[in-house]
Amino acid sequence: MENFILYEELGAGRSSVVYKGRRKGSLNYVAVICTDKTKKVEITNHVRLSHDMNHPNIVRFYEWYETSNHLWLVVELCTG
Repeated sequence: MENFILYEELGAGRSSVVYKGRRKGSLNYVAVICTDKTKKVEITNHVRLSHDMNHPNIVRFYEWYETSNHLWLVVELCTG
C-alpha cells in the first residue's frame, strides 16, 4: 500500500472502511477498501469473481494487497 495516497474516508461498514485514494504518480482516483483480514475467504471469492469482469454497470476491480492485519482492495471510484 506504500504506492497509494489515501484521502478522505468515503464510508464505513461493520468490517470495512472505504477511502478515496490514488496511486502515487497518477492523477486517477480510485476507491480503496480496507477490511479485516478475518474476511479473507469472502474477499478471495469476490476477487476471483470480479477480476475479469468488464461491464459499465459493475465496479471494476483493479488489485488487492495483504498486510499483517488488513486486506486492501483497489476498485473503480464511482462519483456522482
